[in-house]
Amino acid sequence: MKIKKFFKNLIIKGSLPSKEENNKSFPLQEKVLSSYRHLPSTPLSKSSFSSEDNDIILPSRQLYDRTFKIKLYRLLRDNIPAINSAIWTWTRLSSAPSSYKLKGSEDQDILNQASKIISNLDRRVYQHSFHKFGGIEALLTQFFYSLFTDGAVCGELVLNPSQNRLDKFYFIDPSTIRFKLSRTNYELYQEIDGEMIRLNQNSTYYYGLDPDPEDPCGRSILSSIPFVTRIEQRLLSDMQKSMHNAGYHRLHVKLKPPERLPSESNEVYIGRANRYFEDTVEMMRKISVEDNPITWNDVQIDYIGPQGGYAATTSWYINHKALIEEICAGVHLDPFILGYSYGAPYSWAQIKYEMIQRNIISIQASAKRFMEWIHNLELALQGLDLEYEHHFDNRKTFGLLEQRQAEKIALENIILKKNAGLIDEEEAKREIKITDDK
Repeated sequence: MKIKKFFKNLIIKGSLPSKEENNKSFPLQEKVLSSYRHLPSTPLSKSSFSSEDNDIILPSRQLYDRTFKIKLYRLLRDNIPAINSAIWTWTRLSSAPSSYKLKGSEDQDILNQASKIISNLDRRVYQHSFHKFGGIEALLTQFFYSLFTDGAVCGELVLNPSQNRLDKFYFIDPSTIRFKLSRTNYELYQEIDGEMIRLNQNSTYYYGLDPDPEDPCGRSILSSIPFVTRIEQRLLSDMQKSMHNAGYHRLHVKLKPPERLPSESNEVYIGRANRYFEDTVEMMRKISVEDNPITWNDVQIDYIGPQGGYAATTSWYINHKALIEEICAGVHLDPFILGYSYGAPYSWAQIKYEMIQRNIISIQASAKRFMEWIHNLELALQGLDLEYEHHFDNRKTFGLLEQRQAEKIALENIILKKNAGLIDEEEAKREIKITDDK
């Protein structure tokens, strides 16, 4: 209780207790306080982007290259099937069904009022009204689509004309966002046709995926694959040219001219040979797939086509498979997730899917905070002292039997320890709660 009082005074009063009071009330905190008093109020380090006056518009050359990269990523996404499938898969896996909880009141009337407010906001918040209540689902889908493709999400909230509630969230193209470093904070600007537009810091949302310490822009999951993608597309082009040059499988019908009769003139012989040739050609044209040609022994049918076709096809397949696997590794997925069947066993696929689920949960944390920011602001505008908490439902359908069996074994172990006197009832309840959380 004394520690709680100390931090409460620290927050409310904005100053530390005196050293005498601290030594009297908090003897164990002396080392912490002695180091705390020496903490600076502003960073002593300098940003590599900062100039002498510590005030510079970002980006310079590096971030203008990023604008080009974002356009390149979008081009690859829209034209390369494997990359399009990767972005589509990540987006749909992350846009899991979601729910929410309201905290701060047990009054059912207040909770019902808040639920109605949230429901109305979810229907109108998406920027495109012609979607006819595309709603929060469409908002989340575009959130993740931009995050995985561009490496960032940006947009701004606007109020309705009466300014008594939130109206819509408008997405902003991340490639147009610039940063102004002012001492320790970044200010957001949008560059349109050479004009810098300062964005409202309170209504603008920006989140960069895996930003560097000196670069808040974020990185696309496609950042490591353009070079490999170029090789993969070049391989497909070369394969097409090679197969076209080798030709296609065909039948070569060789017809031996008939023998000339002793009393036959040249004109009669040529006419008879031409009719025999035309009759054979007509027969080959009319022959069906299930029919067989019946001729004299003066007709020879040979097969022509590329030699060693199977070996060449296998070589192309193996080379292309290797490049597809490189692309999949670059977007943190596996071939079977994108529809490529390379014979992965079920156990291996299950392990990889579990890893993907863990990645999704970490990525959804940003969307969770994004949703809570929007809805808590709407509740505050409506005068409701409640807290909105967003949750994604990532439950999977496979592996339920193994999961239930593991839960059963864990509960049986807790009961055995309780019956053996190794833990008391309260400790058993805590362990059960930890098991349920897992």
